[in-house]
Amino acid sequence: MEKNKYCNKEILLGDLKNGVMPAFTHVFNCYFNELNSYIAVICGNQILAQEIVQQTFVKFWDKRKKLVVKDNIKRYLFKMAYNLYKDLQKQNTKELTVIKELQYASMMNLVEKDPEETERKLKLLNEEIEKLPKKCKTVFLLAKKGGLEYKEIAFQLNISVKTVEVHISKAMLRLKNTLNQH
Repeated sequence: MEKNKYCNKEILLGDLKNGVMPAFTHVFNCYFNELNSYIAVICGNQILAQEIVQQTFVKFWDKRKKLVVKDNIKRYLFKMAYNLYKDLQKQNTKELTVIKELQYASMMNLVEKDPEETERKLKLLNEEIEKLPKKCKTVFLLAKKGGLEYKEIAFQLNISVKTVEVHISKAMLRLKNTLNQH
């Protein structure tokens, strides 16, 4: 009877806005697999796709009270998931730009310094890398020395791309602070 109840879009939206969990479960069960397949094709990574789809449903639930669905829920969810994917791409691009700028600035600083100063800074950086928490260090080395992309690291270590981003940001901030102090 519940499933038939949710064939009516207005009843479904009303129950969603009121926080009725069976309504959300109905939407989740109806669209999760299809949405996951769609995002996996777009991003080329099943783990990343699942994370984006999960974030989509969390965001959908969080916004349920102000929910305005013009066409249908499926289109709304697909658009939301696509936008989350694009936002993630923009964020990764920005982080990559910042990392490249830091690398360039570091290289220019090294070029301008004397060899002994350069050697001292490199030793300091290596020591600081060794002091990073184990997981953070592993992620950082896979990205910076191994040249792996975030999604490759996430897959290899069985963690989310977001976790990889957090570890990289944490390591970069710590290394940058160390360089600035010396």
